[in-house]
Amino acid sequence: MSQVLSRRDFVAAGAAGGVAILAPMSISEALAAPRPSRLNLIRSGRFAEGVLSGDPTPNGITLWTRLAGAGGRGLVELEVARTPTFRSVIARTRLVTSANVGHTVKARLTGLRAHEQYYYRFLTRGQNSPVGRFRTALPADSNQTVRFGFFSCQDFTFGFYNAHEVMAREDLDFVVNLGDYVYAEAYHRRGSASGGVRTDPVGEADTLAEYRRKYAAYRSDASLRKMHAKFPMISIWDDHEVQDNYAGGAGASGGLSPEKRFSIARKRAGYRAYFESMPTFGNPGTRIYKAVRFGRNVDLVLMDQRQYRADQPCGDPQVGPPCPELNNPRPFLGATQMNFLKSRLRSTRARWKVLGNQVMVMKTIFPGGNYIGFDSWQGYPGERNELLNHIKNNNIKDVVFVTGDIHTFIAGGVRINDNDAASVATEFVGGSISSQGLGDGGGGLIPGADPFNPMTPPGIIGLLRQSNPWVKEADTDHHGYAVATASASSFTCRFKRMQTVKRRTTAALPTGVFSFRLNRGQTL
Repeated sequence: MSQVLSRRDFVAAGAAGGVAILAPMSISEALAAPRPSRLNLIRSGRFAEGVLSGDPTPNGITLWTRLAGAGGRGLVELEVARTPTFRSVIARTRLVTSANVGHTVKARLTGLRAHEQYYYRFLTRGQNSPVGRFRTALPADSNQTVRFGFFSCQDFTFGFYNAHEVMAREDLDFVVNLGDYVYAEAYHRRGSASGGVRTDPVGEADTLAEYRRKYAAYRSDASLRKMHAKFPMISIWDDHEVQDNYAGGAGASGGLSPEKRFSIARKRAGYRAYFESMPTFGNPGTRIYKAVRFGRNVDLVLMDQRQYRADQPCGDPQVGPPCPELNNPRPFLGATQMNFLKSRLRSTRARWKVLGNQVMVMKTIFPGGNYIGFDSWQGYPGERNELLNHIKNNNIKDVVFVTGDIHTFIAGGVRINDNDAASVATEFVGGSISSQGLGDGGGGLIPGADPFNPMTPPGIIGLLRQSNPWVKEADTDHHGYAVATASASSFTCRFKRMQTVKRRTTAALPTGVFSFRLNRGQTL
């Protein structure tokens, strides 16, 4: 992928004036408005992974597909229209794909109208892809409400993607993926006592071909493809896109023990597969943290909390006490990314500053003071304090963290110190699409937990509440996603919790206390 993306970019004029198409490979033909013959298009291949759009701006979008079973190098046609019937095509071009990029087809469109809905599809000689739709972002001066979903952690083997089936029915401007979109590992088998509902056909991935096959396997789920066809996605990675708990800044070991078989080559393969497989532009190993503005109401900043972090402290136990080295200086975001984030928070005029967060910024502590993991912000207190004090000292209001990783729904206030009376921000943790949580046996923290009947004992919930008083509400048993709505006066977040992930169903639990509203200037 890096070889292809390092070539000179090509801009092809669309059928409508002002629309341009940026492609990561040289394009053989830039087409005028009349539809040309399909004779020059690639013969073979299926659109097995569907279509994806991503990284919306007021005038731009990235469009993606991949051909399964394609032969060699060839051309794929892209059409973009104002209607799902494609009677009003505004851009058409042909894009080169080949085995070198896993037969990925990707393009960036610019010159579109702000906050307008478009439709797109890809064509080969014998097939049309499914039709996708996307909505561009609001212009900078818009006061219109912004509505988006956020999700993370979709282990293919543990549960079905019921949440995506329901999410596809929402009315959203875009969705945010907060990481662990694929799992390099394969933890469960179909019908196993550990709760597997389907078997990962790849097993554990450590080569580029295997990482590519992971994305294909996950997108064999029709519910995931349906969600992608409906909404553009803004995406960030976490650890499982490469390997569980790796630290990208820890050198050749990745901060893992030798039996984990981490290597720089493995990390590069995971990164390359990510860039090939996601609707975003860039080169493997380059910056992926970014900020996107949606009118006057939302400035969304997505962080990269894997590529630059040092090894987790204290031996990285699942549960353990703070150790003497915990407070040693240790990069998490790294200086460059931290400065970018602080500068953005200080300068933005958006009403709501939404920080896309892979791992929790609120602490998670067991009774007695043991930390529940050192993989999150609490394992890097130097940078945690630097960011939160920056928010406090600059009187930056209406900061909201939206978070994945921990497979739990949690809403609470972000405090700098445990005994602070006030919070400096709010955090919403959006559960997991399907990955195993505390109540269904995650990590073995509840002996005898039944993955088919998740139920965290009330006594444990009570103890966790006592040692984490900043948490307002939590659900450690169910899976799903979250929907956020940001207006000029308020920010609301609703946790959409599925009844089960062990069979295909769209049944959801009542929202009840899992709907939250912040007025301007408030925190939880």
